[in-house]
Amino acid sequence: MIHFIEPLGDSAAIVVWRQVSDDESALCVQSLAAALNRQWHPAYEAMTQAFASLTLHYSPLSLQWHEVRTRIEAALRCGLKVDEHVTPVVEIPVCYDPKFGLDLSDLSQVHQLPSDEIIRLHTAAEYKVRMIGFSPGFPYLAGLPDVLATARRSSPRLKVHGGSVAIGGRQCGIYPIETPGGWHILGRTPVSLFRPECEPPCLLTAGDSVRFFPITAQEFAAWGTGP
Repeated sequence: MIHFIEPLGDSAAIVVWRQVSDDESALCVQSLAAALNRQWHPAYEAMTQAFASLTLHYSPLSLQWHEVRTRIEAALRCGLKVDEHVTPVVEIPVCYDPKFGLDLSDLSQVHQLPSDEIIRLHTAAEYKVRMIGFSPGFPYLAGLPDVLATARRSSPRLKVHGGSVAIGGRQCGIYPIETPGGWHILGRTPVSLFRPECEPPCLLTAGDSVRFFPITAQEFAAWGTGP
């Protein structure tokens, strides 16, 4: 397992792992994030986790580059504490009604599977959030069943509604806000993934586990409108 620690400008350090599998890189990133949280320094400003890298932002007025590098190396030597990575599963409702699942019919033809079976497979899997990116709160989810892996759309949509649950390649994702997008849309969730008024503003974070469960169009319309 190979890793590199490099400066990223004058106020951040990036740790990158090479020659590791997706699962191994995810474990490395989560392990380092946990170790840095345990050894948090007042000069640290933020951490950004990605698929095979972690970026640590810091104040150069309080710590010099060589000090940051030394602290990261010490955190890497701490190893993994498994119990810190056991998180509750976040259950997210999805309405797969045709008016929301815009690409279900096409996917059914591509994979030679009935729509009900695609929904069953999608909801039977447990997903891991590998990173947040693209737009505020957008989770890149690993764990999509291989049989559902689908190349992205040849022509992206200019407008994808917020809450759309979609797949692209071997990943699943959820569009938190209205943006362009080239993934295949399976359905829509009434749950808000990006809430700028909250702390933290994103519902999900790297390392979280996610499961989807189906709801009807009527349940979607009524979601969050109770007394």
